[in-house]
Amino acid sequence: VAVAVTACTTAYDGESTTIAPPPATDFVYVSEALDYSCGSLDCHGTLGRNLRLYGTFGLRLDPSDVPCTPTTTDDEVAANYRSAIGLEPEVIASVFASGGEHPERLTLVRKARGAESHKGGSVFPEGSFGDLCLVSWLAGAVDQPSCNNLFSHLSNSLTVCTQATQP
Repeated sequence: VAVAVTACTTAYDGESTTIAPPPATDFVYVSEALDYSCGSLDCHGTLGRNLRLYGTFGLRLDPSDVPCTPTTTDDEVAANYRSAIGLEPEVIASVFASGGEHPERLTLVRKARGAESHKGGSVFPEGSFGDLCLVSWLAGAVDQPSCNNLFSHLSNSLTVCTQATQP
């Protein structure tokens, strides 16, 4: 018995709009902030999350890598970028197109600030280094000093990682 299926479609006659998310350039700083603050294995470093984060402090993209070693890879940063922009692509493009105005339109920002129910609480309170790191990326120019100030706390975690991986 042979079955044939035919489908017809017509070309879309309306206008097309291209949406542009914030650039991947310098996202590495934001990725590290998200990995450090949100990417633990009991939070967004797990496969079941819609915002899935990979990196040094949690879930690894390469199954042969383990937390703490090696450091976050370029592939993990790229996966984190796709995860972040994929949450609400139209909204993130709108925030970026407006120069970062009203970033609280994004669930990512509201949850990080604690303005919306979030199991992890307020990880980036409004105006904090983490918040400034994230929203500056949404505006198109990562505030690297804010990201780096957040990372000043990172040295304790890196020490723990160093101790945990030594024989």
